Amino acid sequence: MNDFDDFHVEAEAAAFPVVGSHWQDSPADARVHYQNDRSIALYGDLGGMLLADLFTEVLKMSNFQSGQNGETLMQRLIQDGCIKSVTGTLSGKRVELFSSLQHNSEKIVQSTIIDVTGQFMDGLSGIPGRELFFDHLDIEVYRTLRDKSELHVCFMDLDGFKQTNDLYGHQAGDDVIKEVGRRLRTVVRRHETVARFGGDEFVILLSDPKVDSVCFAEKKLIPLLNEPYLGAGHTIDFIGASVGISSAPKDAKTPDDLINHADDAMYVAKSRGKNQAVVFERGMEGMKKH
Repeated sequence: MNDFDDFHVEAEAAAFPVVGSHWQDSPADARVHYQNDRSIALYGDLGGMLLADLFTEVLKMSNFQSGQNGETLMQRLIQDGCIKSVTGTLSGKRVELFSSLQHNSEKIVQSTIIDVTGQFMDGLSGIPGRELFFDHLDIEVYRTLRDKSELHVCFMDLDGFKQTNDLYGHQAGDDVIKEVGRRLRTVVRRHETVARFGGDEFVILLSDPKVDSVCFAEKKLIPLLNEPYLGAGHTIDFIGASVGISSAPKDAKTPDDLINHADDAMYVAKSRGKNQAVVFERGMEGMKKH
């Protein structure tokens, strides 16, 4: 049995996704030559892909401004013999990457790519939490500025949620949050992101420059959230949504400012009577509660 056969047997028996790569003359030419079933199921067929390109793909959604790229990771791998715990994204999943040269062959690299998306999902609503949302927002702001495009953030707070908890208890409130998460998943497209920031705050990232964010909020989002809910056996028909909208690069050029301005506009929506959408304008800074 040769080195490849040994590697395949061990990788297929592994309880985690394994990608095997190999080169003949130069590490720069290393390509994926093997994946176990778990890896294919999670990330698709990567066969023939340059290992440096795979590293770049993992890095680009979260570390694009860190100075790291596939080539620098390859240099670390050859110099140190391993790469430990690089965080990134692959096939839309949040992942942790570990790579090492095989002890029995310096020309074989084992990469373990663990799907850790679930750790960054909101357990109650079933949608991404704050940290995973900021991962996506970071890269979308970068792309927007690079491509001279446009990006919209809709920051929403549920109206009537506190009343739900007060009248029917926290189980009813939890049921509402779960249903809001389910509904929001139906209103965004695959390349768009919806997340729960905590409590009764949610945010949607619209990365299509052609989208009319105000029309989206007023014609689709708010009416969808106004529909009755069933919470702890009670029909709840007084839930609304106050929505604040900000855009990059018009309103802000950083993720934090973009969120803060959308939050400011959301509080203006509440001050104007709730259950409506407001677009951020200069002078609204600091409107959000502290």
